Amino acid sequence: MKRHAALLLFLAFLYAPWVLAEQRFPPPDFESGYSQPTLTFQEVHRPAREYLDAIFLVSAMGMVAWLLHYRRSRKGIFLIGIASLLYFGFYKEGCVCPIGAIQNVSLGLVGSDFVVPIAVMVVFLAPLVFALIWGRVFCGGVCPLGAIQDLFIFKPIRVPLWLEKPLGLLRYFYLGLAVYFAIAFQRFIICEYDPFVSLFRMTGPFWRFMLGASFLLLGLVIARPYCRYLCPYGALLSLFSRWSSHEVRITPTECINCTLCDATCPFEAIHRPTKPSKVSTGRRWAFVLAGIVVMFLLTLSGYFALGKTIAGAALGLWFGILIGGSLIQLVRPKKRETFETDRGECLSCGRCYQWCPSERAEWEGEESHAH
Repeated sequence: MKRHAALLLFLAFLYAPWVLAEQRFPPPDFESGYSQPTLTFQEVHRPAREYLDAIFLVSAMGMVAWLLHYRRSRKGIFLIGIASLLYFGFYKEGCVCPIGAIQNVSLGLVGSDFVVPIAVMVVFLAPLVFALIWGRVFCGGVCPLGAIQDLFIFKPIRVPLWLEKPLGLLRYFYLGLAVYFAIAFQRFIICEYDPFVSLFRMTGPFWRFMLGASFLLLGLVIARPYCRYLCPYGALLSLFSRWSSHEVRITPTECINCTLCDATCPFEAIHRPTKPSKVSTGRRWAFVLAGIVVMFLLTLSGYFALGKTIAGAALGLWFGILIGGSLIQLVRPKKRETFETDRGECLSCGRCYQWCPSERAEWEGEESHAH
């Protein structure tokens, strides 16, 4: 609970500038006797619909969390996903979007004249708070981008692990670029290249329709490719959900190693049993040193290549952490005796609950006992 409180305190710190609404820089000291006029601000009354949408979003995530962790109902999660697709996707035209809110929040942190509306902050923060407690329930049944891809899952293939891991890093690179472009150029590239917004709005350039159609066609054989490999908000949720206090447990009591959950999960979110890895101390330290060197070099490269700016150095450091951290992870000791879900990669869809024989046996026993 302490780590959850620390992360929630960090989120509150990020939101503080908008709550306090203070002037960030003092006015200039004029020597000519000029006195700066008193600034008056007109309160903007935003439509109540924005706050209702935020309430609907939070309520939907609460229902998915309950269905996932307490009812273990794949059918219920799927139905909420359809409702979210119709409402947040086609009816709201993708405007209630935590994914795009990344850019608003990033610009609000550094732009003295850019204030993020409270409703947008709620939409941005609520899925992260839920991820800290119940995992990626937003991805599992509320996100319209994920729901529309879920409908196209036909016969997913297993992506080799050596390819799955590098592809999974792309969303983190995209996240860094989106924050950098928002801060440096006030350009929202997530919204510009959203593959599904044109499908929701039935308008837009032809290339964007083709981009969305390409992801859906690819999703026939590779389940939810945008979510797994490119969604920048999914990258944030993956980080937060690794700290979640409630995880998707494949079995309620004991795993019988039937492998049905592994065969059912289309997102490669279940780790198979592995033998203890044996890595020499020298090799381990060599990879750690290589990772540190990569972080340092990419930080310098970002600083000089992007105009000798702090933002450029930060982007280079972020890329360095991703690559260097991956090198260090290669020599991290691994040992698993049973099938385990990956908290960060699990999309909270409930498919493993649907097929687990131990899970079904427990629920059938509870139902018979209730009668």
